[in-house]
Amino acid sequence: MANTDNNLTDRLLLVAGVALFALGQSLNFLIVAPMARAAGLTVPQFGIAFTIASLPMIFAAPFWGRRSDALGRKPVFIIGLLGSGLGTGVLALTLSWGISSTVSIMGLLVALTCARTFYGLTSSAIYPAAAAYMADVTTFENRAKGMALIGSANSLGAIFGPLLAAGLTFAGELVPMYAAAGLCVIGAGAAVFLLREPEVHKEARRQKSDLKWTDPRLRPFLIIWACFFLVFISMNLLTAFYIEDALGVTDKKQVIRIASLVLISMSVVIVVVQGVILQIWRVSPKILLRLCSPAFCIGLLLIAIAESVPVLAAGFAWFGLSFALATPGINGSASLAMEAHEQGAAAGYLSASNTAGAIASPLVGTSIYQIAPSAPFFAGAALFFVISLYALTIKVQDPATRAATTTA
Repeated sequence: MANTDNNLTDRLLLVAGVALFALGQSLNFLIVAPMARAAGLTVPQFGIAFTIASLPMIFAAPFWGRRSDALGRKPVFIIGLLGSGLGTGVLALTLSWGISSTVSIMGLLVALTCARTFYGLTSSAIYPAAAAYMADVTTFENRAKGMALIGSANSLGAIFGPLLAAGLTFAGELVPMYAAAGLCVIGAGAAVFLLREPEVHKEARRQKSDLKWTDPRLRPFLIIWACFFLVFISMNLLTAFYIEDALGVTDKKQVIRIASLVLISMSVVIVVVQGVILQIWRVSPKILLRLCSPAFCIGLLLIAIAESVPVLAAGFAWFGLSFALATPGINGSASLAMEAHEQGAAAGYLSASNTAGAIASPLVGTSIYQIAPSAPFFAGAALFFVISLYALTIKVQDPATRAATTTA
């Protein structure tokens, strides 16, 4: 395989696009939950709306992954950015309507579900295209570094999202969402003119992928990602409620600020580990895959016992370490198992497995939350103790061996 690691400009554009998407996505977790409650929705109603809205996404991500194999990484990536921007704006408008009008709870539920569905169907194009793009422009030996760069971009956006929220909430709780929507649309415009299609993919497009989600090469990574996002999305959706109920904070703006702080602590760790440490220190995807689940378990236990903001922030920092290892560990290991013409389809299925966890997470998380605010976090820790053991059984190809086999 030719060395394609010199496409620095294109990778920076890709990273910027992912960061803009993550910025808007972080605001979904920070602002949508408390504002939905302010509009009159209960925690279970909010969970039902987001669960229903997530259902179409499980089909959308594989669709966009295959489209990126057939049509190209660039057009699919641009569609995702546009969808993210427009979807974020529609969500903000829906919440504003729910708060300022006398709409019924059922009407608000339907509108919020439709807005979130549009957001998910379109923005789900971003990660399959970005991950497949990175697989195209990195060698096998540097695959984990490339996937770490995508994860770092995601976390960088997640840092600026809370900062944007903290800085603009004085003008109105929904103003940061409108700002994020505009930035995503601008990013899509920049990608139209500046991002280039990978040369490697132009060649691989001649081969048609028939990869299925049941492929044994892919199945273990789908299982782990689904479990990660089952717990992770539940945690994010419940964070604002947890701050209110466990820490006793009632002011909505203060809730958003504290949630911003703890999410920043998580994202800073991810950026430092993925954007700096893993770019300097080459670690095999196999090792990263083994370490990510135990780190997640520790973070969940810290949050479950948190009685103050510093302890809550420490738990989120451990989440940061876990995800810093998980993205290059899981995606990098899966990518090494795939052929060049299967990268988009594989990335789509991996994104769909994230969505599968996300589909169940609002309903599962909010239901367990009714037992006790800390119950979802203890339950998640128990699950990830099991996942840590399961990860030890997964066979991962060595990058050097994979490269030698492909060359031969």
